[in-house]
Amino acid sequence: MKIVAMLLAGGQGSRLSILSSRRAKPAVPFGGAYRIIDFTLSNAMRAEIPYVGIATQYKPMSLMEHVGHGEWWGYESRNRCCRILPPYTGETDSDWYKGTADAVWQNREFIMRYEPDIVMVLSGDHIYNMDYQMMIDFHVHHHSDCTLALQEVPWEDTSRFGIVHTAEDGRVLGFQEKPKTNPMSNMASLGIYVFNAQVLMHRLGEDAQQPDSHFDFGKDILPKMQQQDNMYGWRFDGYWRDVGTIDSFWQTNMESLNPDSGLDFFKWDIRTNHYDSKVANYMPARIGRGAYVSDSFVPRGCVVEGEVEHSVLFPGVHIGKGSVVRNSVIMNDTVIGPHCQIDKAIIDKCCILDQNCKVGFGEDINNIARPDLLNTGISVVGKGAILPAGMRIGKNCLVHAGVTFADLPSGSIESGQTVYSVQGDEFHP
Repeated sequence: MKIVAMLLAGGQGSRLSILSSRRAKPAVPFGGAYRIIDFTLSNAMRAEIPYVGIATQYKPMSLMEHVGHGEWWGYESRNRCCRILPPYTGETDSDWYKGTADAVWQNREFIMRYEPDIVMVLSGDHIYNMDYQMMIDFHVHHHSDCTLALQEVPWEDTSRFGIVHTAEDGRVLGFQEKPKTNPMSNMASLGIYVFNAQVLMHRLGEDAQQPDSHFDFGKDILPKMQQQDNMYGWRFDGYWRDVGTIDSFWQTNMESLNPDSGLDFFKWDIRTNHYDSKVANYMPARIGRGAYVSDSFVPRGCVVEGEVEHSVLFPGVHIGKGSVVRNSVIMNDTVIGPHCQIDKAIIDKCCILDQNCKVGFGEDINNIARPDLLNTGISVVGKGAILPAGMRIGKNCLVHAGVTFADLPSGSIESGQTVYSVQGDEFHP
């Protein structure tokens, strides 16, 4: 049985705000050592799926550099293939993907090259550990045309998911795409699909001819297949998180510090690209005399001279003397000067915080420009931002990538405020 996996990694990920303003969402760093896409690729590796196509679109450079030819996940041999697939270029212009279904349809030549019996469609922005082979076996046993991975979610969260109603044997009896009211169940589709290849190509071809289609699996393909084809739901009870929002990204990073959460990088055998020569040449982490580290991840290249509590650091982070970092995610090569205080913040790569800076203090007011993104007290500092000595940043603040002294008001940024760079940034509210 031949299997091809299509990994959808082209979305902008605007709910992740400035974390994905200069990179594709699946390329966002996660957990102190990885990128989000590593988890889906590692699942495909363990299931020995031989052919993987990665459909990209939005700012793919860092993702392309990270994935390469899939060699870190064992895709360098003759009978295995992992390829980045940018939007198809026609004879006269480039056709950007119109939706998730269109992304697979445009890459049908890659898929059918291998004459597969089964096509898996996966997302590159989830944190989970799944045995795909168990789902495939279920699909084959039930002679299914389409099988969805399902998991129960709280009833109050059903509006965020495709909701599925199934019979006792797993047959799908009804499908609702993100119902705002009256969900038929609290069984959610996880965005992980197994298709009969020929049926999938037929349905995608039909959908491509519909001018009023959204060209989307959840809105178009799955509801039609539920009515016309054999569709089953396969229940998954393991750890799975959608990290598509600032809050869920922060929460999942914090769960990586809890051995009882079910998130265990080492047991899961998560692979990543370790080719970055700078990271590879880092010395082991150094904890200075008088420093204190508790319940935190501190990788190689880090220097801690202050206090770090319940936080995730990435390689090359420097925490100065007298500084305290709590409940935060600090990404690669960020320097936090002496006597700073950081609480419940996400600070992207290569930032510089001069002495006596404070981030995450004051009244808990929702972000004024984007209350939908920042409303749980988390403040975010974008890649390469430079904060002058004594700068105070409140809660639910957003400091855009590349912000420097010239962009900042003197003294403080009150809770709920957003600061833009005078040079501009790709993300706008």
